Amino acid sequence: MHLSHTLAPALARQLALADLLGERGWQVDINAGTVTFGDDLTYPIQLLGTESQGDGTWLWAWANSDSQLPPALLRAAEWLRGYGREHDIPELTGASHPLDRADGHLLALLAGGLTGQSYYRGPYPGGALFFLVEQLPAAVTAPVAPQRVLTVLTQAIQMYPVDHRTLVDGFLRQQGYTVTATPDDVSGQRPDGSTIRVSFDPQGRITNIAGAIRPADA
Repeated sequence: MHLSHTLAPALARQLALADLLGERGWQVDINAGTVTFGDDLTYPIQLLGTESQGDGTWLWAWANSDSQLPPALLRAAEWLRGYGREHDIPELTGASHPLDRADGHLLALLAGGLTGQSYYRGPYPGGALFFLVEQLPAAVTAPVAPQRVLTVLTQAIQMYPVDHRTLVDGFLRQQGYTVTATPDDVSGQRPDGSTIRVSFDPQGRITNIAGAIRPADA
């Protein structure tokens, strides 16, 4: 499901969003098309879908006809459905899926990766609402610190089965590294001199991640 290309950048944005929100609660205003975190942060949203604990399924927002959701809040979900049709991704085109096949986090990470947005999971009794959060501060989408690159890569390969080399190469390039590759490793260097080297076994799986971080005042 294209996760090898999109998972690491999407995860980096999720970590940055968590930094921004801290322990704030959430409140969605469907009529206004916004979410408010705490009492000081309000952003536009695009609805993705819901998880139901009762029947263990995911339901895309565009398929939730009973809720009469505003069409303006379904543009991203509809675009994702169209992308799924074009690229033969059934998880994006089927109205509902068992959570053991594709849960909300998986689908929202894919959505975030494809749209360049961050998502939020809002729990409620019996389930959870997933939505993209728009117009976030630039810090959420900016390249992450070298220390976090290591964290993102380590977490990403533990979350879902992906092509490790594709994930590493694509993420380093997306983060502004100059990348060089050999059959055994992928290396990247930032303009500030920080470097990272990721080694692979013959099956293309990550065996080691090492980096040299240049001090900010160097």
